Amino acid sequence: MINRDSFVDSPEIKHLVMMLAEKEECFVDKRASHRESVVCPVTIQFQYELTRHRAFSKDISSGGISLIGERNVEVEQIATLAIYRIDDIATKVRARCIWCKPFGEEHYLTGWKFLRKVLQDDA
Repeated sequence: MINRDSFVDSPEIKHLVMMLAEKEECFVDKRASHRESVVCPVTIQFQYELTRHRAFSKDISSGGISLIGERNVEVEQIATLAIYRIDDIATKVRARCIWCKPFGEEHYLTGWKFLRKVLQDDA
């Protein structure tokens, strides 16, 4: 279940989470690996770019993550994702965007496949 209390200060994020919750109720999951619904902040740094973009997670599994962000991401684009846990410590992973579709009026829902964990020297 989506944690609706994670972003209490942001009405925009609250609205997106409510949209997700409504879609979740009628969604039949056909994935091979189990995904856990979780909402947490994520920073995206695209390969060959210095700018970081903010997003938040929809769900996560051992093989990938679904994100909601403001940037339209090209399929096959590679990025470093900093996934922030509840203790505000980030786990960094390299990932490839495998799909992207519009979500709401100004956001995009993206699917990412994990490639490898980022080592401290890589950051």
